[in-house]
Amino acid sequence: MKAAVAILARAPVPGRAKTRLTPPLTPERAAQVARACLEETLRRFPREIDVPFTLFLDGDPDPALVAAIRAAGVDLASQAEGDLGARLAAAFEALHAQGAEAVVAIGADSPTLDPARIAEALAALEECDVVLGPADDGGYYLIGTLRDRSAIFDSIPWSTGRTLEATFARARSLGYTVHRLAPHYDIDDAATLARAEAEGFRFEG
Repeated sequence: MKAAVAILARAPVPGRAKTRLTPPLTPERAAQVARACLEETLRRFPREIDVPFTLFLDGDPDPALVAAIRAAGVDLASQAEGDLGARLAAAFEALHAQGAEAVVAIGADSPTLDPARIAEALAALEECDVVLGPADDGGYYLIGTLRDRSAIFDSIPWSTGRTLEATFARARSLGYTVHRLAPHYDIDDAATLARAEAEGFRFEG
């Protein structure tokens, strides 16, 4: 089955990236964290997972980011407008239109994730309709679906502690079979940044 991976991320611009880290960090240092997360995501995952990757970016890449994208061999596209559901649905639709039957999406907030989780998600889509990677904050670090399953993104309370369970309930209400991965965490506040640093994550500044 032909598959693809989407990375959805925001350009690491001070004042727009990792705003939940300010304070304690300045907007500039928070943007450094965002850049390190995205560059580590680009460095680690595409080389381990043998499917095409596309970075759907909110904002414009600067020269350093362009170089990282090229080094990773990742395609670049702009994110659609709208809430996260609309952006995810558009990314999935774009990759399905390119021929992918199964699509997995990740963010750039989990650079310490084991790449094997992405491989597990792709394998799970051989037998189920949807795969979810629960994040510790009640969202998810990964979502994958087969073609024509974009209705799963409708009517979800995004960026809340109920996002994962609402998505799971939505999938079941549509009759989709769901595979859950082991939980992981996003870097989105001081505590999770400290956890990632303890696991070897580094950012300049």
